[in-house]
Amino acid sequence: MKRFTRFLLVGLACASAACAEVPTIIANGFEAYKSTGSREALAIWLQGAPATANIDTIGLPPDVGPGFEKPGAFGPMESYEVVAVYSPTARLRRIYAVAYFPQGPLFCRFDLYRMKGVWVTYALKLHTIPEQVLPIELIEKSG
Repeated sequence: MKRFTRFLLVGLACASAACAEVPTIIANGFEAYKSTGSREALAIWLQGAPATANIDTIGLPPDVGPGFEKPGAFGPMESYEVVAVYSPTARLRRIYAVAYFPQGPLFCRFDLYRMKGVWVTYALKLHTIPEQVLPIELIEKSG
């Protein structure tokens, strides 16, 4: 029964991902990350975010580059891909993505709310450990 439930959840996730588009706020943030680093990406992703937004960047490694020579630094970002998109309603989206760096992947989760026709981030989690961000169904699906 457990296996059937997981199969059903993964199937629903895939069906949901096929129907829901990734809002431009996500792509624009990743493009900024590639060109200028995490600071600009976060500025885009958090534009218009409410003060009560649940923002968790504790797992975000520091950027590399001039003035950013810190141990554990990541960069520059090479590419990214969207792993899954859930859209329980027309105004809510949860997006799982992975950003790729020479040092390893950065796992991302975005919770978006469509407010006055614009997508706004109300929760964000970034971490280098997949179990901190991705649901177990997505981890097991890829493994």
